[in-house]
Amino acid sequence: MKKYKSPLTIFIVFEKLTPMFYTSEILKPNHYLCIINSLWFYSVNSFLKKDVFFNFSTLIEMSAIDTHKYTQILPNLHINSISRRLFVYYTYYCYFNKIRLTLSFFCGLNTKQSSIEKIYKNANWLEREASEMYGLNFFFKKDTRTLLLDYSKNDHPMLKEFPSEGYGELYYDFFDAQLHYMESEPVEL
Repeated sequence: MKKYKSPLTIFIVFEKLTPMFYTSEILKPNHYLCIINSLWFYSVNSFLKKDVFFNFSTLIEMSAIDTHKYTQILPNLHINSISRRLFVYYTYYCYFNKIRLTLSFFCGLNTKQSSIEKIYKNANWLEREASEMYGLNFFFKKDTRTLLLDYSKNDHPMLKEFPSEGYGELYYDFFDAQLHYMESEPVEL
């Protein structure tokens, strides 16, 4: 990576955080991946949105990866403990510099992260989806409704321990206008 290809102020901030910084000049030369501490995530987002070169940036994607048993595949990521199981990433696009930046961090299943919906308005929907699918919890969320799943279930389908085959049938009752779980009858495959 060329050391000062992007604006100098961003590299000064990232040097103070001591992140893991990756780029690929062969595949996408304007795409940078930065892994930071989760405690600094809201502050870095606030700085990037107010920076001269990144103030026209847009949040284009947010999701997570369940890294259960990833130490066998990627031992240099140091995710040995269960407390740092989820790899959460936010991808931004800066129109001014034509740069795609991915900020990411590791967090646990039951830890709370600061929401960035005050900085980026579309983060509301993306963080709601991540909290529903991966069990992420966010501070300062205005809207915590579920998007796809039933309110009575606390399962998170994108985690590795979620069963791919259910234990009970699910059907929609038109008379009650709600979903019912038939847990007494086994599933027929």
